[in-house]
Amino acid sequence: MHHGGTSQAGGAGVNDGQKTLAIVGLGLLGASIAEATRKRHPGWRILGVSSPNTIKEALEFEVIDEGLGYDQVRQAVERSDLIFLCTPIDHILGMLGEWESNPPKLKPDAIVSDVGSTKAEICTLGRKVFPVGGFVGSHPMAGSEKTGLKARDAHLFETAAWIICPENDASEKTATDRAVLEKFVQGLGARTLVLHPQHHDLVVALASHLPQILSTVLAAYTGSSESLPSILEVAGGGFRDMTRLAGSSFSVWEPILESNRRNLEFILPTFRRELESFEVSLSKDGGKQFFDEANELRNHALSPRKGFSSPTTEILLDLVDKPGALLAVLSPLAQAGLNVLDLEILKVREGEEGVLMMGFHKPEEAQAALNLLAKSGHKARLR
Repeated sequence: MHHGGTSQAGGAGVNDGQKTLAIVGLGLLGASIAEATRKRHPGWRILGVSSPNTIKEALEFEVIDEGLGYDQVRQAVERSDLIFLCTPIDHILGMLGEWESNPPKLKPDAIVSDVGSTKAEICTLGRKVFPVGGFVGSHPMAGSEKTGLKARDAHLFETAAWIICPENDASEKTATDRAVLEKFVQGLGARTLVLHPQHHDLVVALASHLPQILSTVLAAYTGSSESLPSILEVAGGGFRDMTRLAGSSFSVWEPILESNRRNLEFILPTFRRELESFEVSLSKDGGKQFFDEANELRNHALSPRKGFSSPTTEILLDLVDKPGALLAVLSPLAQAGLNVLDLEILKVREGEEGVLMMGFHKPEEAQAALNLLAKSGHKARLR
C-alpha cells in the first residue's frame, strides 16, 4: 500500500473554520465522493490520499485541494474531521491492522468511515483501533462497470442506498457520529439505511454477491456450450441483463467474496436446493408456484422500501416497439428539465407494445411528466 509521495497542494488556501474531508483511495467511489462533496458540500476542504500519479491527476482536475501519498495516510487522518477509507477491502483491513497497536490521534469530534462492500470484519477491527468512538462503517450501494479516477461521477450517489453500520450501543458519541455521517451522505443525494454489520453482510450476500455469482456462472456455462454462436444470435435483453455483471473484474470481487465467504457458504447450498425444488416443480405444475412467488416479489416487495428517505414516484407508459420510440418519450422530459431517476422496461415482446417504467424524485415531477407526455400523445399513468 505504501506508494510514497510527497504532499501536493492545489491553489485553495486553508480556512481556520473550514472542515476537512480526507479520502483515502481515489478510485471510482473515493473520487465520486470528492466530486459530490464539491457540488453539495462546497464549504469542505478535500484532502486526497493515493498514488503519486493519481494525486497529480486529481489536483489537475480540481477533484481535491491537497494530495498526500499512502505513506502519509496517518497525517491525513489526524488532520481531518471526516475520513472515508475508499481502498479495496483487503487494503482497508491491512491499514486498520497496522494502526491497531498505535492508532492515529483523531480530532475530538472526527469520524472515520469506509466504503467497503462487507462490514463485519472492518467494523470489528475499526472499533478496536478507535475504541472510544469515532469509527462508523458504511457502504454506498453504488458503482459502475468503469473504475478509477476517470470514472468519477458527482451524481453517482443520487437516490442510491448508503448503508450505515454504527456501533451497537446507546452512547451519546455513537448517536452523534451516526447522525453526522447520515446527514453528510444524505447531502450527497443518497438514501440512508441503518443495519448491524453482521446483518448487512447477510443482506448484501443475497442482494449483491449472489446475483454477481449467478451472472458469472451463467456466462461461464453458456460460454462453454457448443451452441454458443446460436445462443448469441438469439440472445435478447433478458440474457444481456442476466450476464451484465459477468463483466466485473475478479480483482475487485476476490476480496469481497473472501470477506463474506461464511454467508456465501450458507446461501449457495440453500440456493442449490431451490434450483432442485424448481426442477421437481417443473414436472408437477410447470414451475407455477415459483413464478407466482417471484411475481409477488417484483410487484410488491420491490416497491420503495421503508427506511429510505427518498422513495421515487413511478409512472407507466405504453411503448410501441419501433425505432426512436424511447427517444420520443425522453426528449421532451429532458427539454423540460425533468430528471428521470429510474428507468425500466417491464414487459416487451418484439413487434408489440411494451411497458416503460420511469421513476421521479417528487410526485409533482411525475405529474409534470404525465402532462407533457399527454400533450405529445403518449398514454401514461401513475403506478
